[in-house]
Amino acid sequence: MHRLALVVMMSAAAILPASAVAAQDDPASARLRIEWTEFKKLYDAKKVVVVDVRDAAAFEAARIPDSINVPLDQVEQRVAELKKHGKAVVFYCA
Repeated sequence: MHRLALVVMMSAAAILPASAVAAQDDPASARLRIEWTEFKKLYDAKKVVVVDVRDAAAFEAARIPDSINVPLDQVEQRVAELKKHGKAVVFYCA
């Protein structure tokens, strides 16, 4: 898991507060990148929702434990679902 998560965080992960997911009018303010160590702290403390934006087959093949699958083309339609968690949202696609 550590290797997969590290690759994920280094390659494509971005953390967004759940409310910022919907704030697409200003993409620059809605996107933040975090270091692996910060992600690990948040993940271990269960303070983030980890969202895998790959297709279902890729998600089933390998994923970060406790992540949820929301294919990239469905993210916009499922913003309300992500907000219900009341946590920061980390998206990854690797």
